[in-house]
Amino acid sequence: RVYSSAPEIISFLETTFTDPTSTYNSLIFPRNNFNETIEVDLGLTLIAITDFDEIAGTLEVVGILTISWYDELADDDYDADRHGRFTETTIPNQFLWKPPVSLFNSALSIVPVGDKSNYVRLYRTIKNTDPYYGYARMVWRPGVVTTTGCVVDVAYFPFDKQSCNITFTNWGFTKDEVKFKPTADAIDLRDFSPSDEWKITKTRLIEETLDNGSFVKFEISLERQPMYYLINFFLPIVIMGILNALVFILPLESGERVGYSVSSFLTFAVYLTLIADGMPRTSEPMAILSYYLVSMIVMSSVATIITIFTLRVYLKDEDDPIPTPVTLIVACLNCLVCTVEDDDDDDEDETPLLDSDGLEMETMGKGSARLHQSPIEDNTSWTSDVPDNKYEVDWKLVASTLDAFSFVAVLGGSIAIAVVFLIPLVAQM
Repeated sequence: RVYSSAPEIISFLETTFTDPTSTYNSLIFPRNNFNETIEVDLGLTLIAITDFDEIAGTLEVVGILTISWYDELADDDYDADRHGRFTETTIPNQFLWKPPVSLFNSALSIVPVGDKSNYVRLYRTIKNTDPYYGYARMVWRPGVVTTTGCVVDVAYFPFDKQSCNITFTNWGFTKDEVKFKPTADAIDLRDFSPSDEWKITKTRLIEETLDNGSFVKFEISLERQPMYYLINFFLPIVIMGILNALVFILPLESGERVGYSVSSFLTFAVYLTLIADGMPRTSEPMAILSYYLVSMIVMSSVATIITIFTLRVYLKDEDDPIPTPVTLIVACLNCLVCTVEDDDDDDEDETPLLDSDGLEMETMGKGSARLHQSPIEDNTSWTSDVPDNKYEVDWKLVASTLDAFSFVAVLGGSIAIAVVFLIPLVAQM
């Protein structure tokens, strides 16, 4: 690296750029032959991700764009005797031709990057073996704050991964006049300040040609850091899904069952609203977590309806007859049928022995018996004393049985819904 003195640099700038007789013009294509293609190398140093708006679908980043190209005219008036043998210097960019690097997928407006306060560094090509010998290599590093559109996929929120790109184009030129090329395979992240919400998993640079234009796409793959959402959204929702079934364990006399059910319903509705407020207003794709919450709202509604119905059953008048099918079902679920049948078998085993006169004979031992002076009532009088509801099922037992069945059904349904919707989310971790 060789620097000239201040008078020599001033002389070079005046001779080449500012003197009225100089041949250089910042408005002119920097080639003696206008049929040549200027190759512009683009690179990006990412500084920070300042905002990622999932609702608006925009990504805002701060970075430094590195733009380099060869200028044939900037070195034409160089004279070693007058300008010294410097190898590099800086030049205000308003004196130079610059490629019109424009943000193609801007969410605001498409304008060329940079401003007049930026300087361009000029490197002289001093080796005669260099294919660009006699050219000046220009390196321009303007700072950029870009807001670009991004297609947001929140299907697996809060374990979602996003892919956004920042695309620059040669606005106003064709690919045969100005061709953009990436300087590396990935974005430079050495000066990157990590985001609290998003982690960069991969970057790459892609060269594209579209409609005779030249493009370089800087692709950024992002992964959400889910801990905040796990603590504040995910775990409370899962816990509420389990608690939803516990309403059927509350005593029927407590009077808090309906309030508990309604509170569970409102909790899921509030969480659904909170998540919907942070999601894009699109129908495809929707967050799996939203489907889970809607399913749990339906389950909570069913639990509330069953709770109200159970209370009505529990408070019915005991004189109201219980339908026979209901009696049999409740008896089966409570194993009362088996109990009654066992009692009947025992009664049959204890049938007294009768003599020819209808007198009961008391068993004396193995193979012997004696008369007992107590005549057995006839069959008609015995059957008339059997109660109509021999299983002893009342409305309170019906309500308790319905509670037990509903607890198992709602808890099983909640677990099934969690498996269907939440396991795919956890698999994304």
